[in-house]
Amino acid sequence: MVDFEKVDFMIEIIEKGLVPEGKSFNEFAIEFYLETRTITLSKYLRLRGRATKLPKLMNTKKAGELLFETEKDSEVLTFLSRKGYKEIPQLNYTAVMLLRKLDLFSNWQRLLVFFEGGKTIQEINSSLKRELLPMEIEKLEKFVKDELKINDKELNFLLDKIGKIEKNKTLYKSVKKLIR
Repeated sequence: MVDFEKVDFMIEIIEKGLVPEGKSFNEFAIEFYLETRTITLSKYLRLRGRATKLPKLMNTKKAGELLFETEKDSEVLTFLSRKGYKEIPQLNYTAVMLLRKLDLFSNWQRLLVFFEGGKTIQEINSSLKRELLPMEIEKLEKFVKDELKINDKELNFLLDKIGKIEKNKTLYKSVKKLIR
C-alpha cells in the first residue's frame, strides 16, 4: 500500500533539492523508489499539479532504482570495485541527470565519467549519443521532405535554422511560445 502523504512529503524534499537529516542521498533515493515504484509517478504528479519539477523527481526515482538494483548485482559491484569504489558511490541531484533507461553498466559508466570530473553532464550525454549511419540519415531526410513537402534546399535551410534555435536558449523559448 502506497503512503501518499509520505510520497508528497518526499516530493517536497526533492523539489527543494534537499535530503532528509540523518540520511544519505542514496538511502533517500532508494526509499523514494520503493515508495513510488507501484504508481505511475508522472501521472500522479500531473494530477497533483506538481509537474514543474518532473525531470528532477523522475530522475531521483530512477536513481533509487539504479541503487536498489546495484546492491543486488554482484557483477556491477565488482565493476565498481575495479574502478576504485569499495562502496556504491554517493549520488546527488546533479549526477542523477545522467541516468537513462539503460542497463546498470551503462548508467554507472556515465556516472563514473562525471565523478572523475572530466566532462559536464551535457558533454557526457552528447558524447554517448549514437551516430546515425548514412542510410539512416537518408531515410530521415526523405521522411522529413515527404512529410513537409519540401526540396533539398528547403530542408537544408530548415535544419540550419533549427540548429541555430537549439543553440540559443532564449531564441528557443521565444520560438516555442510563438508556436503555441
